Amino acid sequence: MTIRTALKLGAARQQSIRGMIARGDILTVGDLAQRFGVSQETIRRDMRVLDEAGHLRRVHGGATPPAAVDLTARRPVSERLDVARAAKMLAAKAALPLFEDGMTVFLGGSSTMLLLAEAIARSDRMLSVTTNMIDIATVLAGAGRGSVTLLGGIVKATTHTLVGPDVLRALDQRVFDLAVCGASAVDATHGVLGPSAWHAAIGATLARRARRMAFVVDATKFDRTDSHVVLPFDDVDALAADLPPPPPVQAALEAASVTLYLDA
Repeated sequence: MTIRTALKLGAARQQSIRGMIARGDILTVGDLAQRFGVSQETIRRDMRVLDEAGHLRRVHGGATPPAAVDLTARRPVSERLDVARAAKMLAAKAALPLFEDGMTVFLGGSSTMLLLAEAIARSDRMLSVTTNMIDIATVLAGAGRGSVTLLGGIVKATTHTLVGPDVLRALDQRVFDLAVCGASAVDATHGVLGPSAWHAAIGATLARRARRMAFVVDATKFDRTDSHVVLPFDDVDALAADLPPPPPVQAALEAASVTLYLDA
């Protein structure tokens, strides 16, 4: 193959990748390498070129549209609490009807989920709560709202959460009436998204072990995307938010029979 031919093929490949990104696709290096019949290193070079030109944003293992990734999801939880705090509090308020006295529930770890835990602590609901977030366990235990179990695992300092295989094994031994988590993005095509493979793993585990699976997000998450699918809408029972989602997301939720909870 001549250099001229290689350059033409590279330009055509990069143009195809730009087209996929423009459609809102989340791309992985492995999938693209297989699609175009080239090495993963070649795809990484393409992504570097397109990233530098502003056509996409590289993330671990792939790429997403350039301005859509919720970078706050990568920041410490102490900082994220102050981002869209009012909207997160309204989303947490919208989620309260999900909870009934006597329920066995799991609460995932995030800034929005911590605000939800504070709202539960102020309510009169008595719950049996399991969580992997230190702050949530502290808030609910201090409020005396039923029993609180903090799962053991590896402490992730930036999120104040426990992660790793011990957490997943513990979850696999339990059954919950309700599991509720936050999310960094909600996409009409892919469903609920998160920033890492860990979020996908815990989402899949909870979907097997919870009778109802719900997510709580503020409306900025409807304009975002991220690198990992936590759960498709078909595996989600409810979504609570501060504001209605845009029409494409609304249609996807309705098609999957996801119940939408909004702040009244």
